[in-house]
Amino acid sequence: MSAGRAPRPTPKAMGGRTDPAKRVRPVDWSAVPRRPAPEPASRPDEEDSSPSARLPRRRPRTLELPRPLPAAPEDAVHTLSAEDPRPLPRPLRIRDEDLRTVGVRGTSTEQIVQTVADPEDAWTADAGVSDHFLRGALVAQVRRADNTVIGLFSRGYALSVRPEEYEPALDVAEDAAGPSARGGQGTRHPTSRRELLRRMEGAGFVVTPGATHGRVTHPEHPGLVLPFASTPSDRRFTRHAVAQIRRVFGIDLRR
Repeated sequence: MSAGRAPRPTPKAMGGRTDPAKRVRPVDWSAVPRRPAPEPASRPDEEDSSPSARLPRRRPRTLELPRPLPAAPEDAVHTLSAEDPRPLPRPLRIRDEDLRTVGVRGTSTEQIVQTVADPEDAWTADAGVSDHFLRGALVAQVRRADNTVIGLFSRGYALSVRPEEYEPALDVAEDAAGPSARGGQGTRHPTSRRELLRRMEGAGFVVTPGATHGRVTHPEHPGLVLPFASTPSDRRFTRHAVAQIRRVFGIDLRR
């Protein structure tokens, strides 16, 4: 190779590649890191194309002051307000969306009410959460918390799944209908049919007489009908009727 002539390019140089050694920058040990200068604020008419401008902007979080609790619904069973004057009203509730049926079909509301009001047998087997009432071929399961019918079963099915250890009681739902509005010492049942009818009339009940059994209704609880013996023979008729009215209408006639 003669002096003054440029060296011939190598095949690597002709391919456009650069020697990696030439891309290495020496370390500047005297350099001091500096913060980048703030960018000038862009005007509204200028479009900000920075990556941060494309991120969703978060609104500042605000602390909401506590608001007063809404009023309880009119049909509430329990409320936490000490000023609520209602003595835990618990009328019998029958709603299709709450019912679980096994082995029964086409049961009328009057059959369900009569089964709960005047059962042949009754028991609880789930630590008092619900009660079962048997009358004829029908068994009704009632939840104690709100006196709602949650199950309708055939007699054979209900007896087959009833556990061996259960609490039998025909008046098991008397406490589930709610405590006495007056309660305490001196609470008593009516002692005669005349006194019972007088208390029922004072509580707003409507008694429709019949040949053997009348019908008891209340304007504030439409759909609930309770049979009422026209000529009762049991000496405990008044006590039994008071318990039935408490189970169905949630109204206590004791004083």
